[in-house]
Amino acid sequence: MMIPENTISNRDIDSDIGKSSEFDISESKNIANIVGKSFGRAQEAARVIEEYSKIINNDIGKIAKSIRFQLYQLEKDMIPALKSKIVFPDKFGLYLVMTNPIIGYEKLAEIAVESDIRIVQLRDKEMNDKDLLKTAIAIKKITNGSNTLFFINDRPDIAIMSNADGVHLGQTDLPVKECRCLSDKLFIGKSTHTLKQMKNALKEKPDYIGIGPIYKTKSKKLPDNVLGLDKSMEMLKGSNVPSIGIGGIKDFNLKEVIEIGFGNIGIISYITKSSEPKKQIEEIKNIFRSYYDTEN
Repeated sequence: MMIPENTISNRDIDSDIGKSSEFDISESKNIANIVGKSFGRAQEAARVIEEYSKIINNDIGKIAKSIRFQLYQLEKDMIPALKSKIVFPDKFGLYLVMTNPIIGYEKLAEIAVESDIRIVQLRDKEMNDKDLLKTAIAIKKITNGSNTLFFINDRPDIAIMSNADGVHLGQTDLPVKECRCLSDKLFIGKSTHTLKQMKNALKEKPDYIGIGPIYKTKSKKLPDNVLGLDKSMEMLKGSNVPSIGIGGIKDFNLKEVIEIGFGNIGIISYITKSSEPKKQIEEIKNIFRSYYDTEN
């Protein structure tokens, strides 16, 4: 459709209602919206150059067309990763893994939210599927609307059905790619216990990785080999995603784990096996505060 030549010259810019910011009813609700609109503008700009170049230089038009299709591909790759998904935090301190807590899952989840813990994970290897889903739904109701993200261990199906924020995968669980096919909304973490496992995990592009066990732990019936501080630090330095140090970490050894570079710490038994977990949580948070206050 050709626009009449006198249309542009007759446009009343001063009285155009679109000139006022009050008329802007479109709203960019998330990063994906902003990126999508930006790609649209860039693609249209490339199309304009392409069409104009047919008049003056067809070779430039071919380049502009190539750029336009590259933009299509880039948009296709980027948008699924951004759509309806907040950015996974880089440093958040305590990552609470809840396994058969003495005071119960719901009560501990309530304390975690009250204590402003950024991430909690439901990890139960013995609960049947029906009870696991019921517990997950109950915990999600507690964390919903708070600053606390809720993860499920091992089970992307339970994570999706309970509307959890993420799933944490072990070495023998589904690959990250297959989990992303199930849902593009879930954050996905992956456990790593050796440098080789970590390098392979990073190729899967998880949102974060777990590195451990740093110390001896009884959280698994068949525990992985203890990494120690030196190997854990080597793995941390080789990671290009947020990394969580985990395994046997308690109040008396937390500082040395922080000192080798970990800003995120996964803790299980020290808190879940306590009859007063709020006290342990505060101790852990105070150690973080003390270390960073001293550093600053």
